[in-house]
Amino acid sequence: MTLLLKSLARVRDHDLQVSGLTNFPESRWREAILHYVIGIWSGNHSVTYRPKITFGDITLRLDDGEYYACGHLDTPENPPAISLSDPGLLMVLTGKQNDVEVALIRFAKDNRIKQLQLGLPLCNGGTLVLWKKARRSEYGYAGHKLPYSWGTRGPWWTREEFERQA
Repeated sequence: MTLLLKSLARVRDHDLQVSGLTNFPESRWREAILHYVIGIWSGNHSVTYRPKITFGDITLRLDDGEYYACGHLDTPENPPAISLSDPGLLMVLTGKQNDVEVALIRFAKDNRIKQLQLGLPLCNGGTLVLWKKARRSEYGYAGHKLPYSWGTRGPWWTREEFERQA
């Protein structure tokens, strides 16, 4: 694979999508998060109709006041190690709507916060991790123990299970 194709693939992997309607390149990740949360809070129908934000191949979705995430188990990156006592770490251990949305806003706006870890109880202890990279226009994402996909009957944990049910 050429260097150009590798760089194009990397950019595509980090693009964001809000509610299936609005796409943002990686360089506008902060704007995408703000667009999503402010859309939820203001009742913008294009956001609230299918409330979700997709980070590359991992989707964070709101359902009945609770967030869950799903995506491919093989995430593109590993989050940088960070101490639990590091003030740059923001952890949210509930999937409750207000907790997650406030954390997303804080992560996007507060330069002191370097990493956000969302523990999502609906995902059986799965975690979505977002972190800021050295360049302001870049961010990283990873999922740990997230289901492959989520259907009307709940999570599909593997691709094979998803393909059998679809």
